[in-house]
Amino acid sequence: MKDFSGYWIFFCNPKRWNIDDFLKAKNVYDTFTVRDWHKDQFAKGQLGLVRVGHDNRTTKQLNGREKLQRGIYAVVEVLGEAELKEETVPDYWNDEDLGGKRYRVNIKYLKNLIERPILIKDIKSESYNYDKHLIDGFQSSTMPLEPNSFRRILNKVGGMNSEFFKHKLETETDLINLEKEYEHAVPEIIERVSNYIERGRIAEKFKKKTGFKCQICGAIGEDPYVFEKENGDYYIEVHHIDAVSNLNKGSLGISNLITVCPNHHRQLHYGKVDVLENNEDKLKLKIDGKEKLINKISSLL
Repeated sequence: MKDFSGYWIFFCNPKRWNIDDFLKAKNVYDTFTVRDWHKDQFAKGQLGLVRVGHDNRTTKQLNGREKLQRGIYAVVEVLGEAELKEETVPDYWNDEDLGGKRYRVNIKYLKNLIERPILIKDIKSESYNYDKHLIDGFQSSTMPLEPNSFRRILNKVGGMNSEFFKHKLETETDLINLEKEYEHAVPEIIERVSNYIERGRIAEKFKKKTGFKCQICGAIGEDPYVFEKENGDYYIEVHHIDAVSNLNKGSLGISNLITVCPNHHRQLHYGKVDVLENNEDKLKLKIDGKEKLINKISSLL
């Protein structure tokens, strides 16, 4: 797994599959055939681009449609490992020469670009050195994608949708299971996991455990309370000490959380703050030129 980026190109041949009809129908979920030698490299939380090659459909197959230009027509998320499945003729399919079993992955369409695809001719004109297979294509169903090429395309389409998942996160065990589930996810997905935790039920329980106080303000002798909300609780925010996007084991756990006021939250992200020590029980920071020790909360019990 470590030799693969976690980003993929899913190649689509319009002569076999009418992807234009599929995308215009606003389908969100699908399965995609993958190469046998890639089958063990797919995992939940990876991302990819659907690349359409030369449109060689006959006039009869087009049936009034316009030919598609070579380009990127969707951003997708991989929903799990590849599975060996009996192939049947799917919807929007032109080629009935199917049969037997093939490895396939379930994917979710995060960005449907049928109305404004990223055309290969346009990105070829840029000075940026894009992934060779993204530009030239490849006689394959899937190929690993160079991460920076994916991110450059993602920026062009305005990022990913904010919708994530509907996990019920109530306990520390839920977080442990979530980390296992997304252990091979790419940073963009992990960042969404992090935001989901910081704004969800686990965060509310953690805030209550710390007394709705800024743990940094308390350590430096300042008023740890921000302002009182209508429900009587004090406003406070939750921060992951070790950024979850670093993909370090245990980063989704309770002991990686602290509660902070908005000012210190921004300082942790954008200011000069050095983490001198970080273990299950203690966090030592150098902030504003001074070393401060914070006793961490390692359990919600």
